[in-house]
Amino acid sequence: MKLAKSKEERLVDLDEIKTQFDIGRVLGDGNFAVVNACQHRDTGHEYAMKIIDKSKLRGKEHMIDNEIAIMKACHQENLVKLYEEFETREEIYLVMEYVKGGDLFDAIKNSVRFTEPVASKMSADMTNALFYLHSRGIVHRDVKPENLMVMRNKDNSMTLKLGDFEIGYGLEVDMWAVGIITYILLCGFPPFRATDNKQTELFEYIKAGEYEFLSPYWDAVSAEAIDLIRHLLVVDKRSRYTAVEVLCHPWIITVGGSKELPDLFPQYQEKYREVIIAQGKANYAEWKEHRGRIFANSNHNTSLTKL
Repeated sequence: MKLAKSKEERLVDLDEIKTQFDIGRVLGDGNFAVVNACQHRDTGHEYAMKIIDKSKLRGKEHMIDNEIAIMKACHQENLVKLYEEFETREEIYLVMEYVKGGDLFDAIKNSVRFTEPVASKMSADMTNALFYLHSRGIVHRDVKPENLMVMRNKDNSMTLKLGDFEIGYGLEVDMWAVGIITYILLCGFPPFRATDNKQTELFEYIKAGEYEFLSPYWDAVSAEAIDLIRHLLVVDKRSRYTAVEVLCHPWIITVGGSKELPDLFPQYQEKYREVIIAQGKANYAEWKEHRGRIFANSNHNTSLTKL
């Protein structure tokens, strides 16, 4: 019987990675890692390579172990795909999908605000990614514009892809983030603001759920868009919309009012909800069956939560 290699045995030299990939310019950096463009030397395919400094992860190794295990197991069009991983004594190298349109933070800076059809499509992209994760009992916990990559399509439309998992408890925290981002997409600024950027005052507004739809910025925004945001930016997490409820909302189904509501909409909505819930149950059953194998090489899977 062939025994699985230990972590020590799986270590490679940097030269071995460089024989396969030409590592190029820096695309971005963070507290623990830097992301470079790279190209596979044999195929010419372009990827993003996330290089994680292991010395900065001491005591937090389980976080990256879980992120890698989950990224390897998750395949959905609105999630950044992980293709391959390497580990040297000093660093971890993740070969990921290269989304060339930059992140949503930069897109917001450039556009300030988006039309309702575009914002609705982006909100649906975020929610589809989260439904995929949530139906498997996985919480992203770091949904923000910087972690949403923008893919520019040939028809000039945009598709969002979620990356950089933090992993944690409480599905509802991700849906709060969807509400915040949807608000920003439609007006260009966040719902919670404080005078002179006073953090204490800002946190009080957030905890109280005190925000408004200021005129003139929201005057032309539809009631349906505002209704969705009101159901997401709810302090009581038990009353906050789930991913299923967002996907069934009229503003999402009509792509921000660019399409007509289906005939007999209440019946259509209920049947659509039943289909999504059934898919969620199937997703969880599949994940539960394979979870042990997925985390076979990790001693840290305590950050996963159940639905």
